[in-house]
Amino acid sequence: MASNVSAGDVVLLVWCEGQSPERVKELVERLQEKVGSSGQVKIENAERLKHSAHPSSSIDIALLGALNPVLNHHDEEILSEVVRVLRPSGRLHVKEPTVTTANGSDLRTKEKLISALTLSGFVNISEATVEKLNTEEEETVSKQYKVEKDKVQLVAVSCTKPNYEVGSSSSLSIRLPKQLKLETKTVTADVTNVWTLSSADMGDDDLNIIDEDDLLEDEDLLKPSADSLKADCGPGKKKACKNCSCGLAEELANGDSKPVKTKPVTSACGSCYLGDAFRCASCPYLGMPAFKPGEKIALSNRQLNADA
Repeated sequence: MASNVSAGDVVLLVWCEGQSPERVKELVERLQEKVGSSGQVKIENAERLKHSAHPSSSIDIALLGALNPVLNHHDEEILSEVVRVLRPSGRLHVKEPTVTTANGSDLRTKEKLISALTLSGFVNISEATVEKLNTEEEETVSKQYKVEKDKVQLVAVSCTKPNYEVGSSSSLSIRLPKQLKLETKTVTADVTNVWTLSSADMGDDDLNIIDEDDLLEDEDLLKPSADSLKADCGPGKKKACKNCSCGLAEELANGDSKPVKTKPVTSACGSCYLGDAFRCASCPYLGMPAFKPGEKIALSNRQLNADA
């Protein structure tokens, strides 16, 4: 990765736990020689990168996984932070252990790594280069991430940040044919005239405004009497009414003509007398006509045991 650094670059080197401080120092010295006096090398731990105070768009090149052994898994938070600190068109070189097939561990496949880079905002993602880990690295990665040794591989990918800052905007210039521009102005003016209404328009004879009270008949305004709310049939009668809804017709059809014993029922909601529209789903008065408040209504055993 050091070969990708040029004179004058500002380089961010990210290391992780388990890597030798001597190796970190050695790589920093090599990078400093390449960037020269006009460049700069910044070091950051992977666990502290997302809490760093690096200014936005201040890094030319970011190196992730440049030190052996490569043990760190670079999650979306680390990649998002790298996007923030990189300058437009800044480059990222990342190397991390992956698995050949997804197995539920923290390690991802190389396809998932490329997908994570894309979702983080990187472009010009290079083809993944697969490298073989040595025996010691395989043992360390396998133990740390609990995966089989033969399924672990090292993948290196390079990509760039887009040539614009995150959150920036730009106006689009759309050139329309001259004829189309004239037609657009004419149509816009016509539409404005069509949908312009004055206060005088509200008094036109063409506006048909109907008073809802005119739709009511005189009998619709009369208050129903108490006698009209009483049921014409029910327990105790020997003949069911036409279109019987209280269950008497079924009882007579079954040959049960004995008087029906009733027991007092107390309303739980207090709205049973108003009719089915105001009754609960389990109301024993369902199907019965509305009745006067306080009026004693007898229910058959079939109605009382309807939910049994």
